[in-house]
Amino acid sequence: MCNVLYLNAKKITKVLLLGTIVVVATLFARHAEGTVSFYIEQEGAAYIGTEVVLLLGGNAATARDASFEWSFDGNARPILFRRGGLESQITPIDTEPITAFVSAFDANGDLLASASLTLEASEFSVEIVMVEPEPFMLWDANAQQDVAADGLIAGVPFQLEVRLTPDYSRVFHCTWTTDAATAIRAGRNEQRVTVVRNDIGDAEVSVVVRNADGLVLGRGARDVNVPITRSRIYESNRRRTAWNQWQEAQSQWAARNFDEAMASATAASETDPETREIMDGFEAMRANHNRVLRSRQFIAEAVSLHGEQNLAEALRIYRRAYAAWPLSETQASIRALESEIDKMRIRAQQVEWLRDTAAAYDQEGLFAEALRYYRATLELQPDDEAVAQRAERIEYRLASIAQATALLEEGRALEAAGRLVEAVEKYNASLSFESNAALEAHARDLEATIGERMTQAAALRTEATNLLGGDNDAEALLRFRESYLLWPDEELGLLIAELEQTVTEPAEQVIRAAVDFGIGTQADAARLLQEGHALYRDGRYREALEIYRKSFAISSDARLGDWIRMVETSLEEYDAVLRANALIKEANNLYSEGDHAAAIEKYRESLAIHFNAEVENFIRMLEELNPDLVDGNIVGG
Repeated sequence: MCNVLYLNAKKITKVLLLGTIVVVATLFARHAEGTVSFYIEQEGAAYIGTEVVLLLGGNAATARDASFEWSFDGNARPILFRRGGLESQITPIDTEPITAFVSAFDANGDLLASASLTLEASEFSVEIVMVEPEPFMLWDANAQQDVAADGLIAGVPFQLEVRLTPDYSRVFHCTWTTDAATAIRAGRNEQRVTVVRNDIGDAEVSVVVRNADGLVLGRGARDVNVPITRSRIYESNRRRTAWNQWQEAQSQWAARNFDEAMASATAASETDPETREIMDGFEAMRANHNRVLRSRQFIAEAVSLHGEQNLAEALRIYRRAYAAWPLSETQASIRALESEIDKMRIRAQQVEWLRDTAAAYDQEGLFAEALRYYRATLELQPDDEAVAQRAERIEYRLASIAQATALLEEGRALEAAGRLVEAVEKYNASLSFESNAALEAHARDLEATIGERMTQAAALRTEATNLLGGDNDAEALLRFRESYLLWPDEELGLLIAELEQTVTEPAEQVIRAAVDFGIGTQADAARLLQEGHALYRDGRYREALEIYRKSFAISSDARLGDWIRMVETSLEEYDAVLRANALIKEANNLYSEGDHAAAIEKYRESLAIHFNAEVENFIRMLEELNPDLVDGNIVGG
């Protein structure tokens, strides 16, 4: 069994120094069995707050059934024993010497050997290093650009950090201190600290490093030179601002913002009167700006003269403005005024031509074109009162035409809806605004149609009334409906509704409209004519003929009458051909059966209806082949 001794070291805080001590102590003792070797060996250097391993060596350490007894003198914690006492581990807490004692005993408890070792722990080497800052840029007036500052700047914070040698992988804390002129901004107890010195000089910075248990691992100090004054920063900012103002002034001048450019240049010269380039440029810009101002005065005068139509004098002043300061706008005004003066020479001719053209259109009744030319005349010569009066008269006339057109369209819509009386009223209202011979004729035609419809409606109503009371109630109802269709009447509508409750109507009933009685306007006739043409083009000749006849009943157009007769003749001929072809088919069947005599009779019947040269030749051929048919009673019989 191993005897293990634990020693509690007292806590002592002292300044640590970097150092390494390796000591090997050996003690020889005599034993009955011979000479015994025994020693303590330190593994690695000793540093405050870091574990140190002590190892036993020699043949006594390897003796069978040997036991070991350790003791210590000094400040260390904790003390641990491993491998049956062959190793011990201590953690020094200061730089005071620590002595380790160990004895080896055999199985009988007899002393084999003894050894001791004294070690001293060192402090860590503490280095304070500068954290490389972002470069602070200062204006270089000669280079006309920012350059990195060649040192630290008073009033600008910088950072420092601690580095330990050897490396310390565990948590440690720092306590930073500075001289009276240097202040700590952040990280007073951190590995990295932010400090600032408000005046130039050396910033004196020191640090004490402790581990998590508060043991002092090491100390460090450093002087950091701060050579650049705050006034130099102010000077840099001032001259940089001035240069930027001057650059802005040049850009504004290039963009022809002359007043803004002059303001920026003035600010630059006042901010930095030492830079020669700024001052020389400012003086040149001020001279040019005075020319710009003089040019503006001339331009304002020229614009006023132009407004007074004093074109020649305005042109002269514009030219002085361009000489004072040449601008493309001024040159454009000069060219425009020169062109205007040239145009003045021909404007009178243009006015005369426009007036004459407008009058010509006016005389031809082309009022819109006339008004356009009168207005063009007034654009060139606004004070022409005669032209203004003519334009006003035409505007009034066009307004009347527009109102007449609107009433005409309303009338057409009413006519299309069958509201003829209202349509005639709109047509007459339109004629009150603008005479229109065609519309007047149409209105009279429509009035006549209205009269015819009223007359026919009355006749149909009388006829229907006479039919009532017998077996003709259904026919009477039909006549009443035809009358109502021609001329709606509220009383008649009620009568029709009453009859519909009791009268049984035929399955098919055709109600005649106005056109079926030959009543309608010329527009109705034209519409029917177009319907007839459409049916005719589709090959529906009989239906077309009926529509043609309705159109003719209204219009009595001679050409339509001739066309109707031609269609009737064509249809009659078409019917004759159909009947003749039917007889020819019967004759062909008789011929096929060998009854030539009967076939010839049928062929002759077809010829009587519609002549056909081929049929006549075929009859002649049959007669030549059968002479007895000619001599008999059949032929001609």
